[in-house]
Amino acid sequence: MNETKFSDESLLKLIKPPDLLSVLNALFGFTAILLVLRKANASAIENALVLILAAAVVDGLDGVVARNIGGSPIGKYLDSLADMVSFGVAPAIVTYVLLNDYLHVYAYTYIALALCGAYVISGMLRLARFDAKETRYPFSTGSVLEKEKVYFEGFPITMAAISLASFMLVYIELPLKFYPYFFLLIALMGVLCGLMTSRIRYRNRRDKRIAIPIGIIFFTLFFFYAFSLPFVYPAAVIFMLTAFYIISPFFSFF
Repeated sequence: MNETKFSDESLLKLIKPPDLLSVLNALFGFTAILLVLRKANASAIENALVLILAAAVVDGLDGVVARNIGGSPIGKYLDSLADMVSFGVAPAIVTYVLLNDYLHVYAYTYIALALCGAYVISGMLRLARFDAKETRYPFSTGSVLEKEKVYFEGFPITMAAISLASFMLVYIELPLKFYPYFFLLIALMGVLCGLMTSRIRYRNRRDKRIAIPIGIIFFTLFFFYAFSLPFVYPAAVIFMLTAFYIISPFFSFF
């Protein structure tokens, strides 16, 4: 599609099914933000975290649909904007509300605020770098692009959000001690900020060896959540899988 034809097209005609999934992804993230801003209790935070995980599932489906039926010219931009809302802004706000309004960590408010801000910036930089590489090599079929299909440079923002959301869900579901949890959450955010902006290569999560087990665990969590069953165990398994994904490049190195 040339530039003139693109500019003359109606926006509604440009939108395809994968784009609708990107919009749904963003709406999940936006709703998660509204839930915790309205009422900072355990139920609201729990629902917001589940919505962030649901947005991650929709994000995965978005890619599957786009690869099978094709995307639109605005698809990758919508996807990045949706990811920024659901996996950049929403987790940072939920984390800040959990620490400041639910746990009442007033003595560490500025630390929590600084790290949540750093998380948003790191996620934004991670998405910008990924989009810039795709723009630079849009139709390349060389070895560079093939490596990019297999590996990501820097920790993916979607996986960072899943790590934070599952970790916080475990805390909400279990009566964990305050201080160790607080410092662990702060440390996790700091590590994720560094990894997202790093040049460490992570295997593409679309790899079937990664996607299928995680999909099964996600389905289990949503099933338990829908029927009001204790879903701390699937949440803990999701966090353990993301923790393993975090350290996976080091296993490859050795």
